[in-house]
Amino acid sequence: MNPAQQLQLLVDLPDGWSSRIDIKRTTNGRYAGVAELNLRGLRRGVLVFMQQPTLEAALQRVRLRASQFARERLVSQDAPSKRGARPA
Repeated sequence: MNPAQQLQLLVDLPDGWSSRIDIKRTTNGRYAGVAELNLRGLRRGVLVFMQQPTLEAALQRVRLRASQFARERLVSQDAPSKRGARPA
């Protein structure tokens, strides 16, 4: 990838999550970009990743952070709601 070129990738993640990743090589030869996170086709968040030394490192970083984001959302959905709870 030449400087100023942009690459767009689609990545499947666990539990129905996916990510569209826009990566750009910076003028200093590093990789940075944005990953849009989707759950079953609905946009649920955006991650920004900065200055990774290689394309492989950028993809690895995005996969790690996207998986963490997805796991956190699944845990928060599974937690019992405190709304409507009455004091004992």
